Amino acid sequence: MLENLRLSFLIVFPFLAYMTIGFLLRKFRVVEDEFTARLNRFLAGVLLPVNIFNSLYDKDLSSAFKNPTALYCGAGVLLLTLVLIWLVPKWEKDPAKQGAMIHCGFRGNCMLYALPIAQGIFGRDVPEVVIVLAVVVLINNFEAVPILEHYRNKTPKYAASETSSRLSFKEMALGWLKTPLLIGVLLGTLWALLRIPMPAFCGKVISGMAGTVIPLAFMTLGARLNFGHLKANKKNVIRMSLIKLVAAPAVMLLLPLLARWPEESIVAVMVGLGAPSAVICYAMTELYECDADTAGEIVSLSSALSMITIFLWIFGLKQMGFIH
Repeated sequence: MLENLRLSFLIVFPFLAYMTIGFLLRKFRVVEDEFTARLNRFLAGVLLPVNIFNSLYDKDLSSAFKNPTALYCGAGVLLLTLVLIWLVPKWEKDPAKQGAMIHCGFRGNCMLYALPIAQGIFGRDVPEVVIVLAVVVLINNFEAVPILEHYRNKTPKYAASETSSRLSFKEMALGWLKTPLLIGVLLGTLWALLRIPMPAFCGKVISGMAGTVIPLAFMTLGARLNFGHLKANKKNVIRMSLIKLVAAPAVMLLLPLLARWPEESIVAVMVGLGAPSAVICYAMTELYECDADTAGEIVSLSSALSMITIFLWIFGLKQMGFIH
């Protein structure tokens, strides 16, 4: 037990340390909000796609594509979304807050958070985990726009006017194809399947860029923590954070644990469904004129609590012998 506690702590501690450093840098005004916002866009648009490509391009993906875990997690995200659409209106009557809560409830910080955690657990890249996270990200992008559009159109401002907009499937499809994370997945997968040789000097540059992702990503996450409106939205924020970090992964892990899935698949489910709410939730919620304050609080609290929950998930799974 003590050994599992030690190993679990060693896995989580670097991420917690990076987040704490980022939080302190912002608190002492070493970095400002504008800088962290730009850095976050740089991570999402450049470094994370490079990291994903680096995790895939030289791997044998034959076993990853035969693994049903990706489809299982994708179905789990869709099921979670339906449950939230049914459940959230029972807690909150404001459509703007409903949109924010549902969006933060199903959209996790997968590539920014879950992929480094999985790499920390295994000490290596795991293609199965990358494929699972790619499917989850694809579904998250697929769901986000129509859901936010729907709840924006239900707000009194839009319901009483003729400004409600119609969704264009063509525009959404083009948006998905332009998503940098998905481009990284597609390029890495094609490179691996076609077995294209990578010159050593290029591989060194790619791996060097990928190596900067974990410290930068978690310091940025820590710097963007903000609890300014927590008191006003406390119940909703706590509920959504617990659903995202505890309830969703607990339900989705039942089948893999009972069926004794491989440890890579179990970790993929844990990080794919148990990641905190995505940082982009705040920006998108604000863009679609839902309640950005609620979204920001859910992102901040779930990110902070995730260091505790992920430690407990890793320790529990190690203690029960499901991961080694």
